Amino acid sequence: MPNQTIVYQGKFTPEQEKTYVHLPFDVPPETTRLHVEYTYNHRISAEPGLSGGNTLDLGVFGARGIDFLTADFRGWSGSERSSFFITETSATPGYLAGKLDAGHWHVLLGLYKIAPEGCEYRVTITLETTENIHRQSTDTDPASSAHNGDLPASLPRAPFAPWLRGELHCHTWHSDGDRSAADVVQLARERGLDFLAISDHNTIASQRELAHLNHPGLILIRGLEATTFKGHFNIWGIPDWVDFRVQTPAEMYAAIQFANARGAVTSCNHPKPGGPAWDYTSVTNYHCVEVWNGPWTLLNQMALDFWVKLLESGKRIPAIGGSDWHRQRELEDRPPRAPGIPTVWVYVTETPSASAILNAIRAGHVVLSAEPEGAFVDLRAGTAICGDLLRRPSNGKLAFQVYCRNSAGNILRLLDQQSILFERAIARAEETLTIELPIGNCRYVRAELRTPEDDLQALTNPLYFEE
Repeated sequence: MPNQTIVYQGKFTPEQEKTYVHLPFDVPPETTRLHVEYTYNHRISAEPGLSGGNTLDLGVFGARGIDFLTADFRGWSGSERSSFFITETSATPGYLAGKLDAGHWHVLLGLYKIAPEGCEYRVTITLETTENIHRQSTDTDPASSAHNGDLPASLPRAPFAPWLRGELHCHTWHSDGDRSAADVVQLARERGLDFLAISDHNTIASQRELAHLNHPGLILIRGLEATTFKGHFNIWGIPDWVDFRVQTPAEMYAAIQFANARGAVTSCNHPKPGGPAWDYTSVTNYHCVEVWNGPWTLLNQMALDFWVKLLESGKRIPAIGGSDWHRQRELEDRPPRAPGIPTVWVYVTETPSASAILNAIRAGHVVLSAEPEGAFVDLRAGTAICGDLLRRPSNGKLAFQVYCRNSAGNILRLLDQQSILFERAIARAEETLTIELPIGNCRYVRAELRTPEDDLQALTNPLYFEE
């Protein structure tokens, strides 16, 4: 059978912005290679603050359909690439190698930005019956295969047990990063981290690369960032692809619930301007909130305020963080963005593993710090640690134990839902304080370490009190 070429071309209007278009095509039996390329006019970057031009995202679904939540996902590259290929044994980064099942397939276009004058596009789909084995190094992932086994486990170094430190949010060339998953694993090890989750946008392709890696001293956690037009959420711990084609609050809730029902831990990511923000504020069925994304000065106080409002409403939802690292050049930025900026610390008393780390996150046994060797604060009340629920003492007072490490020159604050309860400058690199506080009206108490200029250096989750 000769090769087949299918061409779609047309024009999108501004009214179609932030919607999805599915272009159908039939894959005949014995097809061994699919190649798709697209072009469009007035192309601009996907950066949230940039407007006036066009940004179209690209992906593909296989023969088992395109229904919301159950679609046959075969890959996504956003606006990073102008083409992709899939064969049974290899694929462009972001796409899943494997058999090209005969049937009705669809190219996905995400209309992220449409210029006032519209967007003229052309999509060319080529179906080959003999595999083209010539592969450009810039357009392939040599570690990619049809394998989808569990990520191998490896015990961490444990900087001071039972606290483990790691990274929950970063990217590779499988979405819009510029390094392989193997490169990111090596960087995480060099930075002294104990665990790592790579959360590429809208694709699980990096999980396949990770399954082949040797990574002594580093626990790998499955990750995916579902990138919708009105908010991003991370999914950790499951191999499933989770749909990002969300158009309403009800669909956002359903997509998160789909992941939750499969045992995932989910987060509301970077709810701040340029994050992008979380526009579906009525949707709160995620497990945690990313209050610290990259260097603190990048509007993270607004994300922290978003979380505090949830606490004030009575929700007990953990705070987490992530670097959102994408590219090698970001390591040289001022301030730099790198895996572990910020660092997520989890309290794990069982054998360290991905599931133990995720259980600790669910429980709120999490502290955030500006970097792996930066300031650290641990808040306790007797045997209870941050994230735990306590009975309110009958006398309305409670003694807290606060351990500060690498914290000289910072200001310790204990806060409830209304005010600062305690404040003191830390004079030594390592201090342990016992502080008795009246907690009669407190829903919770949490700890922060800040510089004299008010930049956050470390943060605990709350100790909560029964109502």
